[in-house]
Amino acid sequence: MQPGDVWNLGVGTLCVALIAAVGCHGPAVQSGQVNAGPQNIGPTYRLRGVVLGKSSEMKEITVHQGVIRDFEPAMNAVYKIGDAGVFQQLQPGDEITGRVVPSISDVVNGLADVTIASQVRVGANMDALPAHRLLIGEQVPQIPMVDQNSRKIVFANYRGKALLITFIDSKCTDDCPIIMKRFAMVNMLLAANGKAYAASHLISISIDPASDTPPVLRKYGLGYLDGKSAGFSHWEFADLTPTNLKRLATAFGVVYIEQHGDIDHTMQTALIGEDGKLVKIWAGDQWDPSVLAKAVEAATENTRSA
Repeated sequence: MQPGDVWNLGVGTLCVALIAAVGCHGPAVQSGQVNAGPQNIGPTYRLRGVVLGKSSEMKEITVHQGVIRDFEPAMNAVYKIGDAGVFQQLQPGDEITGRVVPSISDVVNGLADVTIASQVRVGANMDALPAHRLLIGEQVPQIPMVDQNSRKIVFANYRGKALLITFIDSKCTDDCPIIMKRFAMVNMLLAANGKAYAASHLISISIDPASDTPPVLRKYGLGYLDGKSAGFSHWEFADLTPTNLKRLATAFGVVYIEQHGDIDHTMQTALIGEDGKLVKIWAGDQWDPSVLAKAVEAATENTRSA
């Protein structure tokens, strides 16, 4: 193997497992060239991996790749695809090869000479693929949760509405109360716009499934809804299993760790569009509630104008 080739550690095994799980529709070979341009002058590197996700809006894909010698370790990496025809053909589950074109002017590298080595159409069975962080414009995963009334929910239940989510811990006394007060302000601002309120929904998701059972979340949520349970019709509080939490947290870039009985975690608030695709993520707790309320209102424009 020459320098710059992929040391395929685990990707081939992953593809075999995927084929066994969801079936392979046979190899289809297509090639596409990224217009490297002067900003991309330099060495390129051979890649082999499996497509985990794609964003039509960003023309980017996430690839679960093996080690690329002298360039990157085995990891999930995001690449831009310059050839629209090739991008259109790529689907989650496809095993691909290509040439990484490092970008000097962009944080996302390009991928050229893309060849689909085998096609594994996972369809709705995205659980057959490793969890990955969502790209803007990518469909959100349908991971089961349970709300404060012990009702099973998934994001698809809110299709046709703009969905604003955040991650909390009911025992947290630091950042979570700040996030929750800001979230309550967003809820209030939306309520002042009847049409936007009807076309939107809020969910606070617990990152402490062991402690935040539905009854605990119900009591916790009422504290931010002025004790009025009717408020749950617009703002829910959700729990999920540890395994599902790990997948969901990965999807939205939430990092959490339990230490000495407490859970330290990053703060992420995300907007999901009416079509079930990720619109935007706000990190931390310093965002302006009025900015988020306006973003939600903008995301409900199709529903409000219907």
